[in-house]
Order: sequence, then structure tokens, then C-alpha cells
Amino acid sequence: MSQSVFGDIGLYIVVVYLASLLVVGWLANRSRRDNSVKDFYLAGSSLGFVSLFFTMYATQYSGNTLLALPGKAYRTGLTSLGVMFAVMGVALVYSVFAPRLNQLAKSHQFITMGDFIQWRYQSKLLRSLVNVVLVITLVNYALGNFKAVGLLLESASGGVVSFSTAILCLAVVMAIYESLGGMRAVVWTDIIQGLLLMVGCLVIFVCVSSISETSSVTRLDGFMQSLHDFATNQWQFSQFFSLIVLIGVGAAVYPQAIQRIYAAKNAVTMRRSYRLMFFMPLLTTLPMILVGISVSEWLPSLDKQQSEQATIFAIQRVIEFYPAMSWLLILCIAAALAAIMSTIDSALLSLGSTVTTDFLAPYLNTLSQDKVRQVTRVVSWLLMAMVALLAIYLPQTIWALMVFKFELLIQLVPAIILGVRFTKFGANAMINGLLAGVLVAVVIKITAGSLLGVHAGVWGLLCNLAVILLSHRLVDKRSVNEVVEGK
Repeated sequence: MSQSVFGDIGLYIVVVYLASLLVVGWLANRSRRDNSVKDFYLAGSSLGFVSLFFTMYATQYSGNTLLALPGKAYRTGLTSLGVMFAVMGVALVYSVFAPRLNQLAKSHQFITMGDFIQWRYQSKLLRSLVNVVLVITLVNYALGNFKAVGLLLESASGGVVSFSTAILCLAVVMAIYESLGGMRAVVWTDIIQGLLLMVGCLVIFVCVSSISETSSVTRLDGFMQSLHDFATNQWQFSQFFSLIVLIGVGAAVYPQAIQRIYAAKNAVTMRRSYRLMFFMPLLTTLPMILVGISVSEWLPSLDKQQSEQATIFAIQRVIEFYPAMSWLLILCIAAALAAIMSTIDSALLSLGSTVTTDFLAPYLNTLSQDKVRQVTRVVSWLLMAMVALLAIYLPQTIWALMVFKFELLIQLVPAIILGVRFTKFGANAMINGLLAGVLVAVVIKITAGSLLGVHAGVWGLLCNLAVILLSHRLVDKRSVNEVVEGK
């Protein structure tokens, strides 16, 4: 696409928006309660209903929603609806373990997922294995969203801003405001970004729907035929439910989501936020899936890489029909940019906390809180630079990166959710299950991609759970002496 979607005015808006993030970072830094690592990474553990809802919303809906998901819908049609049901399921999975985990975090001062693992299982090996998986998935997560933001600005500017330039500039801005304000800065920006995203998705969908060249009857007939084809295709049917499990369960243990569980004011606040989150896919995920399917009707011959720009093609087409609405679609692109950035900074904040408190902690014990905070800033900058460079040079598509992330992330579900809800499983069983699950997922992913339409990560999770149960019976015969409720 050589034509700029939003022109010079849009570029100016982006510049102003990025400058405002630096201001937010400065204000958040001024509002800190102290120089502790906990205040930096958890914003004082006092997030109320509004703050918690919007930071969860802005983190959950990201570049994957704006670019990868419409691209997936373009290529696979109704199968992508599994993502909508999966995201709704995330809120249900939260209700199973999040309130209890919030209480434990308050009592034991958890900062990272590794803190809970160490407290619950008393195993440095398990903590290290979990952290390795977390680092891989967080880097992968940030990579996908950096690619999304690079594609967005390059396409929307008609090539005036190149893919690599967009990534590097945004990386610098995020490194500055995140290193200044920590989670407090991230949460403050998430409130604005979440509102922009919600409005942007609905506006794009309404505009795209209004310029459809097929009648309602024809579209309904086409939908019913697609539904019939989907229901009779065993592979698509299996992939549909596999996607629900992979994302619906895996996304519940995002490390950035776990940190927001820690940071919530109390369990009541969390329950209110999750109830509202359950309905958000109907206002965000579903509209973007339908946008991708609509683009497949207009431009049926896009390749895999081009299909991930389906949202940009949709916006360009709307402008061709309604030139006077260019200003409104600038807002939509700003919403996409905001959503992507909020996701990247959350992932990198979690990555920074994991590296600082889990890997570097033994070397920081003798330092003052001021010195430790300086280290966290340096870590933020180094991680941002590494991920930005990888995003520029690695060729994988956004959707492929997202799926691979979940294939690994879902292997942590037993250690977290079973660890919170049940007290009988020990460290040995969890270590064996995690290693078996990751091995099976990686082998299937490399050799076959999936089996019978079921994602490699789901097969890995099934193996993970089976090994845990077997190990518990054969290896962990002794009961866990210190139960979670009594600690």
C-alpha cells in the first residue's frame, strides 16, 4: 500500500500521543509512594475497579486483536470465532483461582509468578523452569506486538514511516515512560488506551458493514453455507475447540495478568472486573473477526503476510467511500496504536520484573532500594532494545508468534491453577509434568504443527496433566506438609 491512510495530520497526532506518554511516565514517577521494587512493579497493590478493568482490557486486547485476528479470520473464516469464545472463557478461568491468589499475594508480598511458585512448592528448580518458559513467552508476546505496530504505522503512513523506524521510535518512548513510572504509568495509559480501542473496533466494524456490496439475504445465505461447511469439516471443528482451550486457559496465566491479580485492591474488585470482561469480546473480538471476513470478500487473493494488514485495507476502503470520515479513522488507527503499545509495555514490565527479582535478586540483596530501582530501569532499556531488534529481523507472522506463545504458556496452567486450588500436588510432580508438556508441545509443533486439528500445546497440556497425576501417585507419595491455607 503506497497511499497514506491518515496523511500528515495523522502523523502529527501520533507524535502528540507519544509525547503525552512521556508526560504520563513523569507524573507517575512523581506519584510513587516509595522507591521499592513492589511499588514500581505493582503500583502499590491498590488498583480499584476502573483501573483494574481497563488495564486488564487494554492488555488482553492488543495488536493480535487489531491485526492478527482479522488476518486469521480472512484466512480461516468461522474457525476464528473460537478466539471470541476463548477470550470469554478467560474471565471464567480467572474466577476459579484469581481471588484466592490475590489473598495469598497480599499475605506473602508476591511480585512475580516465580514468587508464588517458590512459596507454594519450595523448589528452586521448578521456579527456574517456570521462569524460562515465562521469558520465552513474554519475548514472543512483545515480538508479535512490535511487528503489529510496525505494520500499522508503515501501512497507515504509506511508507513515510518505515517498519523498522516505527518499531525503534516506539521502543524508545516506551522504555522512557515505563522506566520512569513502572506499572503506575502503564495503568494510567491503559485507561485512555482501553477507551480508544473499544471505540475504534466498533467504529471500524460499523463503517465496514455500511459499505458491504452484498445484500443482507446474500450475506445470510453465505453465512449459513459457511456454517454448514464448518460443522462438517472435522479438522476445522477440532481446531475450533482446540483454539478455545489453548487461548481460554493459556491467557489466564499471562504473567502480566498474574501481576494485575497481585496489584488488585481486593478480591471483590477483581470479581466485578472479570464479570464485565466476560462480555467485552462481543464489543471487541467479534467485530474484528467480521472485519477480516468482509475483507476476504473484497480482496480474496491476499497472501498470508498481506492478510495480516486486513484492518488497514478495510480502513482504506472506508475512506474511499466516506472521505469526510478520515478524521474518525485516524482515531481508529490511534486506538490500534494505543492498544498495541499498552500490551507491549505490560509484557516488558512483567519480563523486567522476572529478570530483576527472580534472576538478578541474589546479586541485588546488598543494594539500596534506589540502586535496585536504577537496575530495573537499565533492565527495561536492555530488554526493550533486544525485543525491538528481534521484531525487525525475525520473519514470523504475528499469528504464528501468538499461537506459539500459547503452546508454551498453557504448560504453566497446572503449576499455577492446581497450585492455588489444591494442596496435594508437590514439586516433583509439577516439574515432571512441565517438562513432559513442553517437550510434547515442541515436538508436535516442529514435526506436524498439530494433530487431528488439535494444537500442539493442548496435546502438551494433556500429557502434562497425565504425568502430574502419575508422578503424584508414584513419586510424591508423601503429602505436602504445609498446605496453602495454613501458610
